[in-house]
Amino acid sequence: MLWQDIVIAIVSLLFGFVMLPQFMDVWNGKTILNTYTAGLTAIGLFIMSATFTTLNLWISVVSEFFSGVIWLLLFILSARNKKKMKE
Repeated sequence: MLWQDIVIAIVSLLFGFVMLPQFMDVWNGKTILNTYTAGLTAIGLFIMSATFTTLNLWISVVSEFFSGVIWLLLFILSARNKKKMKE
């Protein structure tokens, strides 16, 4: 196990957990995020996860994937909330 794997994983997990309050606001329909930002961030995080797979940085793969899922959910819920606000 490389020390870099642990550092990347810790930082990535922190970035994912920091978005949980925002996720709760979007989940409850209180706010929306820019869908372009959320969608592109999710795609980028999934690409990073795939890249870490090729480097055998398995802890980083899981942490980046977790953050990618959070951003993907933010994208989906923001798009849903945006549609509701237009109605």
